[in-house]
Amino acid sequence: MISYCIASFRPAYSALLVQDLIRKTTTPFEILVWLNTDDTEYEKFLDEQRSQGAPLRVVGKTRENIGMQAYPLLFQESQYDLIAQIDDDVVAVSRNIAEHASAVFAKFPSVRQLVADVWQDDYTTGARPDMSSYRAYEPDYGLYDGPIDGWFSVFHRSVLPLAQARYGDIYFPLGALLRSRLRETGRLGLLCTRFKVFHVIGPQYVSYYGMLDFEIEKYRKLGRAEIVSWYENARQTLPPQEELSSRVKKILANLE
Repeated sequence: MISYCIASFRPAYSALLVQDLIRKTTTPFEILVWLNTDDTEYEKFLDEQRSQGAPLRVVGKTRENIGMQAYPLLFQESQYDLIAQIDDDVVAVSRNIAEHASAVFAKFPSVRQLVADVWQDDYTTGARPDMSSYRAYEPDYGLYDGPIDGWFSVFHRSVLPLAQARYGDIYFPLGALLRSRLRETGRLGLLCTRFKVFHVIGPQYVSYYGMLDFEIEKYRKLGRAEIVSWYENARQTLPPQEELSSRVKKILANLE
């Protein structure tokens, strides 16, 4: 029913995501991975998941990070009607995502893309704007029209050609671009609050996962000075690890 596509540059996060997808998915699925990094331990982990019966396949590998350019390559290898683009800093998901998406696509034929809601609290936005930026489309189904991107974007296979375009930059807003292309053809990409993910954005949770230095260096290379400053300036005021651990446990419990 669903093909999960992950362009993995941050194995520490991706391993958590893969385990969560395997544990929580209750429909036919596959996990397609593009390795945007050379990490022996992560590759060993993926081999172990396969040996235990997980429907997981490494589609390709590049020692140089090709970022978002890996997604069209992953999409073309997918076999199911639902295709999910997932950022590799999503570490946990709620249950029954495929079932919810399939029901919405069947009920509303003009809707061809659904982006998951995100966990939000005073330490993270999860990259989603405030709900004041959205208008209700079908709130009984958790559907809202507004800014979306590819933190966890599920689209129907019928619009695969619209998601296949490649760009010169290694990072570009593929989920948002798909939404724009759908609108040009009279179709919709929407936020769906019926399913949710933990998208690790913000220095506090990044620090909890031991990724603060990694993220700073990544965004420095991308020229994202505002994020570098945000993360660097937070170093001196990070909460104790015990508090962060308690918060993360609460988030994960809410996604069960």
